[in-house]
Amino acid sequence: MKLNRRYTRNIRENLSFYIASTVLTVVTLFLYFMFAIAGNAILNFGTDFFASQKVEDANFTTYTPITDKEITKLEEKYDLTLEAQKYVNIETDDTTARVFHKTDDIDLYKVTVGNDAKNSGEIIISEGYAVNNDVQINDTMKIGDKDYTVTGFFQRPDYLYMLQNPSDSYKNITTFYLAYMTDDDFENLGNTNCQYLVRYNKDNQSDFRKYVHENYYMHEYTPASENMRITMVSDQAEMFILMAYVILCVLPLIAVALVSIIISRKVKSEQKMIGTLSALGYKKGQLMRHYAGFAAIPGLLGGIVTTILSAIFAQPYSELGLQDYEPMRIIGRLNPIDAVLGIIVPTAMYVLAALISVRKMLKKDTVLLLAGNADGDKHKFRKVLADKKIPFRFKYAVRSVLGNPARTFVVLLGVFLGCFIMLFSFSMFDSMIATQEKSIESIGDYKYQYILNSMSKDNPYGGEELLVSSMEKKDGSRITVMGTDKDNPYLNFNDEDGEKVNISDGYYITSLMYMIYDWQAGDKITLYNPLSLEEKEIKIKGIIKNDMQKAIITSIDKAADISGLEKGTHNALISDAKLDIPSENVAQETRKTDLGDQIDTIMNQMGFMIYLLVGLGIIICIAAIYVSVNMMVTENKNNISMLKVLGYRNRQIDKIVLNVNHIFLPIGILLSIPAAYGVANCFFKLFADIDGILVTTSISLKSYLLSFALTIAGYVISVWLVRRKVKKVDMIECLKDNRE
Repeated sequence: MKLNRRYTRNIRENLSFYIASTVLTVVTLFLYFMFAIAGNAILNFGTDFFASQKVEDANFTTYTPITDKEITKLEEKYDLTLEAQKYVNIETDDTTARVFHKTDDIDLYKVTVGNDAKNSGEIIISEGYAVNNDVQINDTMKIGDKDYTVTGFFQRPDYLYMLQNPSDSYKNITTFYLAYMTDDDFENLGNTNCQYLVRYNKDNQSDFRKYVHENYYMHEYTPASENMRITMVSDQAEMFILMAYVILCVLPLIAVALVSIIISRKVKSEQKMIGTLSALGYKKGQLMRHYAGFAAIPGLLGGIVTTILSAIFAQPYSELGLQDYEPMRIIGRLNPIDAVLGIIVPTAMYVLAALISVRKMLKKDTVLLLAGNADGDKHKFRKVLADKKIPFRFKYAVRSVLGNPARTFVVLLGVFLGCFIMLFSFSMFDSMIATQEKSIESIGDYKYQYILNSMSKDNPYGGEELLVSSMEKKDGSRITVMGTDKDNPYLNFNDEDGEKVNISDGYYITSLMYMIYDWQAGDKITLYNPLSLEEKEIKIKGIIKNDMQKAIITSIDKAADISGLEKGTHNALISDAKLDIPSENVAQETRKTDLGDQIDTIMNQMGFMIYLLVGLGIIICIAAIYVSVNMMVTENKNNISMLKVLGYRNRQIDKIVLNVNHIFLPIGILLSIPAAYGVANCFFKLFADIDGILVTTSISLKSYLLSFALTIAGYVISVWLVRRKVKKVDMIECLKDNRE
């Protein structure tokens, strides 16, 4: 007898197992691959584009202009690259064009479509606006009082996420765009604004910043790490990669573990064959390699199919993550190392499970293997409830569960896995919606916020005064400092227990800041003025419940003190109605609902991911339950055959054998609830540092019911598919049993 002849027959007889196990392997690995591919594609593009176009390390403005000669001296003194960036904002028909003068060394633009503007009357514009507004090459656009011909589209490294103002929460490609024109045309635009771009060559930025502030009176300094136009590229990529690792840690490992257990059980079910082959003289190594070959099939096939599918869908899936950015030309491709690991890891685990099971079997006495009694105390539960006058169906169910704990665990794990992925998916949407509805209200009752162009002690406009400034941590990250009156009617200052907080007695941090930095009440922290870099040490008095803002909140005088400003001054107003403030005095006008718009933007970014997770979750549910219930039918062939001999009909046998698993359906569903909630909560805490919002984990009643319904539907479909195997069991099977 040649062992290799058994492969074809075994695969044919267990085809459903191999298909379901392969599908389960493919789906879980595919999820990880897709998110990892998309995240790395965006991250790689950003890294390469920032390097080739020489993205800034920071930009700043000064009250005193820096001449070209002085710029050269500063470059030599501090070993850096410094360049003046001239620009002008021109509003035409409610649309703002930000026209730049071409730079030579920093933030270089790249023409992506068409040609650069070389002649008078020609312009190139940002590609996102062109695509969104259907602007074509050779179209005419009006900027101010003059018409220009569009010769091309471009992208710029510090505007891949198109924010009109640095403090805006979401992009604007409908009424705002960038433009370049010839130097002569730019000079004819009249008065222009100027900011300075800098790239550091060594770690001496503190000395440079102090010198600039002391000699040119720095007005504002923004490092690239705090510029959302730049950081949103890596933030999006990190979100995808974070999701990939959440999936990697939860789904593939559980799925592979489930299949490994089933393979181990299938090897045990072949103990008679193993005993026969051993008696015929086959050595342990031969038998172990033989069964390892069976186990390797779903791993190899699943890994190869996943690699092929990932290679096919890598590019279109990656591009789905670019809807909120300029049309970046990313390249989505599967990492060869991931592809190899995707084949090796599940295959190795499946093979290892088979090897361990065969090795254990071969340690048993050959006579016991031939008799099918190598499991030792496997049948000790045969007489459970034997003396009780209860229905046979109930006795059989209890004995089946107690006598096969591993099989019980597999069925339970299959239900758990399917429901978990659907609950986790729906929690993404529900948590965002809950945060949008509750957290926005928790920050206050105002509707409008105005940031003024200058500090003021007078307030002829109405509303409540605020002093809003920023401070830096040692690593350069920014923290907002907000000072106001303790009785401000528009703001809610409550601690985690809902108790009112008196902000005039110290410095309080928001709950978002507490979560990100792990600062506690009583801690002393050192902050730096972002302009002068002067150090300030403060003591945290307490924590204010606010998951939407990363801020230090205190009285307006204490905010002035920490920011190095004159007491009694303010630079912001909040109100429940629109204030009549001259536009030239307003640096930025925002509505509280803009925070809701920010969450809507995040939900739009995540929408396609969520629907994909739900769809694949259903497939996982069906495949996981099918392979586990299918295993139970395979192991109970003799019992099913005997029941048929005794005259039981297929429907009755289904109730006796298959309905044993019904009890695990509610248990698996209930176990998935805290697991999904816990994993989602961890994900949102990691996500908070990326997006600046601590999302409150929530799962709605609708999502619970829908997840439960889909899980039950998957279970019913799986059991329905397995019932066909019950019908195919021949009555002669029980006559083949050699047990005494």
